[in-house]
Amino acid sequence: MKAILEYNLPEDEEMFDLSYKGPELKWAIDEFDEFLRQKIKYTDQKTIDLEEVRAKLWEIVNGRME
Repeated sequence: MKAILEYNLPEDEEMFDLSYKGPELKWAIDEFDEFLRQKIKYTDQKTIDLEEVRAKLWEIVNGRME
């Protein structure tokens, strides 16, 4: 089975980038999930800093999307 995606560039550049970088986003989600797992396992859950968590999410995503 084959699938061919076609984009009209530059109009569809954003959709092309999302499709092309989809696997990297999957890896970013896996990495972020591991970060959360470690926080849950090794930290008192009442003290988790949401700003830290949000910053980590974007650190991971931006690192993968470069």
